[in-house]
Amino acid sequence: MKDFAAYALDLKNQGKLDLNQPFEIIIEAELDENGKLKNAKFTKKAGDANLVDLFGRMVAALNDSGFLVYLKPVDKDNPGSKVVFTIKQGESEVLATVESEASSIESARVLAKGFNIALSLGAQSRAGKDEEALLKNTSAEPVGRKIVFNFTMPRQAVVDLIKKQLADKPS
Repeated sequence: MKDFAAYALDLKNQGKLDLNQPFEIIIEAELDENGKLKNAKFTKKAGDANLVDLFGRMVAALNDSGFLVYLKPVDKDNPGSKVVFTIKQGESEVLATVESEASSIESARVLAKGFNIALSLGAQSRAGKDEEALLKNTSAEPVGRKIVFNFTMPRQAVVDLIKKQLADKPS
């Protein structure tokens, strides 16, 4: 994550980071037994090239940092699951989804319920920190056999959060 922050700060310092530009990326990967992505590939890149690259690096940083270990129950339920990340910034909001398929409709329901409890507990444990807003704006829902994580937040709130993070980093 430090490398990601350094890269974002470098873009900012070069005047190449315009957080107000629209973009969309879709990354597809397989989930391994350790909750890590493998064979990740972009299946869509649209909009501002710097933001496309930056948010692609963010997904890679989340993977490298072990943050995605939270997806481990999905692989345990349905080994080798495909995971699809979609991140899109429009004029008014930032939307992100993470989709993966469970072994059954019932498993998707149970997993989504467990993930929502974990998100709620995580938000409570991060009260007053930036992560609280991110966790509170994320939910999991079953859609047939799929588990779909949805994150929606006003674009300006996300931009402000990123700017705050960049301002906290030494140049």
